[in-house]
Amino acid sequence: MVKYTHKKRKAIAETKPGPTLSRAQEGELKWLRDAFQSLGRRTTTQAYEIGGYLVRAKSILPEKALGAWIKVVCKFTPKAGRNYMAVHTNLMDYKERLEAAAVAPTVLFVLAYAEQPDVERVISAIEAGEELTVAQVKAMVGAVPTKKAKNEAVLDVGGMAGLRKIAEIKVEEDSVKFLQLTTGILKRVEKAMEPLAQNRAVFKGPLQELIIDDCKHAHDLINSIAAPLQPAMVASVNWRPARLTEGTTWRKVQELLSKMGGAHGWPGREDFVPWLQAEVIPLLRFVVHGEALQGDADGEDRADAAAPLDKAVDDGPLAFDDMPSKVQETVENALEIVSPERRDEIRSQIVFDPKPLKRQYKTLAA
Repeated sequence: MVKYTHKKRKAIAETKPGPTLSRAQEGELKWLRDAFQSLGRRTTTQAYEIGGYLVRAKSILPEKALGAWIKVVCKFTPKAGRNYMAVHTNLMDYKERLEAAAVAPTVLFVLAYAEQPDVERVISAIEAGEELTVAQVKAMVGAVPTKKAKNEAVLDVGGMAGLRKIAEIKVEEDSVKFLQLTTGILKRVEKAMEPLAQNRAVFKGPLQELIIDDCKHAHDLINSIAAPLQPAMVASVNWRPARLTEGTTWRKVQELLSKMGGAHGWPGREDFVPWLQAEVIPLLRFVVHGEALQGDADGEDRADAAAPLDKAVDDGPLAFDDMPSKVQETVENALEIVSPERRDEIRSQIVFDPKPLKRQYKTLAA
């Protein structure tokens, strides 16, 4: 067994003549050493270059000698060297896109070992403006085999202890997905608002097309994570997620994602930009960055929510989004018998009259 001492590593790095290397190979290694020394900071392009250099060195040196050469010449571990070679070998088809997006080498190392559909999904998310961490990329490509095996073992644990552990794992995984989706939604909304700084129009259609599905899925996830199930009016109908506590910020987030996940929930052209500024961006920043809502009058919200119907402003029949929560819940329960694809359309056609008798008296008096 050959031991690679500091002296031997230095000799390999300096490409001193040896019995197993030809002069051409020695010259190649010297050129590679000089090429490494000329590299500056590690960019996406240089990650591919380093991988290419190491593949060439690997074709000359045996495995253990290659590890010693990497330590001395490249100043990083053999494991890092294998990662760079994997980037060069496995991600060459994505080179232009990854370079254009300036993806960090640490993310490239994860993608280099991922399946093609997962790589495509991560690159598409980055190209759409999402700033993903290494941990988020690992979660997206399923690069957590040890944890996954541990989680699967929990599925065989009985009793409430096993059930609670499964619930913890589920909430953790769903929370990562929820944060990924809401982060992407926020970035797209903020990107769509950029023309406003130049007094240019902000268009609803393109933004809606980009994020409506993500909003729908994010609404599903917040219900899965935080909302308890409640029975439907009809016993044979599946239970559905309840609304979160009225007056709370997370209830507002739940309602916002529900609204944004349906084509009929978005306001018209005149109210669109104020809605994004006053409601959408603050609530999404609350979710993604933990920022408190500015001027959040919880007391007023709770007082309004608790006010009886006969104190409501008498401005005619109310659309679904403006109905009192109890009425909305009644409507939602009734819609359980309708296919999900038709529910948005039906909601947009329903109105609620908070003062029908008063309006009838006015009609008779007239």
